[in-house]
Amino acid sequence: MSDLTGKVAIVTACSRGIGFAIVKKFVEDGAIVYMAVRDSDKDINLTNKLHAENDRYRRVVYNAIDFSSYKPMVDEVVKDAGRIDILVNNFGTTDIAHDLTLTTGDPEKFFAIIKENIGSVYYGTRYAVEQMMKQKTGGSIVNISSVAGTTPDVSRLAYTTSKAAIDSLTRNIAVQYARQQIRCNAVLPGMVDTDAIKNLSKDFMETFLNNVPLGKFVEPEDIANAVAFLASDESRNITGELVPVCGGFGLPTPIYSDVISGKIKQN
Repeated sequence: MSDLTGKVAIVTACSRGIGFAIVKKFVEDGAIVYMAVRDSDKDINLTNKLHAENDRYRRVVYNAIDFSSYKPMVDEVVKDAGRIDILVNNFGTTDIAHDLTLTTGDPEKFFAIIKENIGSVYYGTRYAVEQMMKQKTGGSIVNISSVAGTTPDVSRLAYTTSKAAIDSLTRNIAVQYARQQIRCNAVLPGMVDTDAIKNLSKDFMETFLNNVPLGKFVEPEDIANAVAFLASDESRNITGELVPVCGGFGLPTPIYSDVISGKIKQN
């Protein structure tokens, strides 16, 4: 268990999946967690229920693609808690119908996805870092990127490009604010077992798993454990790192999957 006792954290886009797993892990480890969610009945009901169970679950309303909402989000948390110690930028989007290849994808969608994914990290981090510098107590930023940012894909050009940019942004922030003891790292999930993969074909999932040395999908809790470590003081000398949590995807030789599936033999 990572020790986050008394830490004040913001986790964006966290009403389900990876984000929700991170929130639960943080609270288990002692943090006060502001769940940055939309102003919707579903999200408000969820955060009200959680707060009633444990008052370290708290809500702050924002809109991930409305960049003017990020400063009020940070200001509200500071007004309520007095500081910010941790920011997790979890939001990420794509459009599977239009985010395709260079020549088949929609240019407007390409630039919209780039703007939304990078902007969600840029603005949240900008205002959190400004507050952390005022506090003079340091802090930890953890960006949820993807192995897609380091492994070229046959499609999803905007998504993969935006994640590569987030990786670069992570390292630049780490260097620029290290003297203020503000750390910035990224966790790079592989294929995560959430609702998002339920519609994938059996053939695709089997083929994908043949390329994963550990042979299984990543669980949201696996991501949460890595994020909690990077958010905690136990990683106080780790910054600017890109940490894959993907079961070894992308690590082996390109013929690995053919060997595992028995399509080719090594001897």
